[in-house]
Amino acid sequence: MKVMAWRKRMSGGFTLVELLVVISIIVVLMGLLFPTIGTIKNAANKARAGAAVQSLCTAAKSYYNEYGQWPSPTSDMDLVLTFNGLLNPQSGTKVSNGQAAQDNPRAIQFMELKLKDVTMVGTTAGQSPLAFYDPWGMPYAYCFDNGKKGNYYQGPLQNGTPSGAQGWTDQNAYDNQLTVPFKDDSGATILPGGFAFFSDGPDTRTGTDQSDPGSKNPAKAYEDDVRSWR
Repeated sequence: MKVMAWRKRMSGGFTLVELLVVISIIVVLMGLLFPTIGTIKNAANKARAGAAVQSLCTAAKSYYNEYGQWPSPTSDMDLVLTFNGLLNPQSGTKVSNGQAAQDNPRAIQFMELKLKDVTMVGTTAGQSPLAFYDPWGMPYAYCFDNGKKGNYYQGPLQNGTPSGAQGWTDQNAYDNQLTVPFKDDSGATILPGGFAFFSDGPDTRTGTDQSDPGSKNPAKAYEDDVRSWR
């Protein structure tokens, strides 16, 4: 009789209690899985940013080898056009005038930038201001040893748009060093070399010129930054 009752109960499907237990187990497993997914995504984004910064470094070296000087972009758009052989990835056309054309008169492509690279996260392809964006929607910062201004953003994103644009000025042209524009966790104030690039990672800058870790652990504010000099 007990066997028949058990078979009858099984043939009738799960009981309400059993169903609730299964749902509870699924919820717990999802709760354990989501942080892991977030960690994997952050690691992938940081790897992408690191590869992009290295590509910028390679492009800068190739440019100097070709022209014997550093480019003088006046905007993020100029940097994209200069390194991408004057080709605008959004329109598919080449420019023939402006600062980029002056910096790269031979229209040499020093790195390949595609539409996805110049489209801000969360916007429609081709609708973002022309810039080379990191995985978190901020343009990569840059400066060259030519006595002129580069560019970086204090942030944060406002209505999905980078804010707080700052000029990153090289103090002395062609002295093989650049000034760090913010408080660096390594204590460095001068960077050796002819160029520098960086991404703030998933956080942004605050009015104190320190990378903002969301006020959780200021001592680790720079751990997710991606820089060409470290």
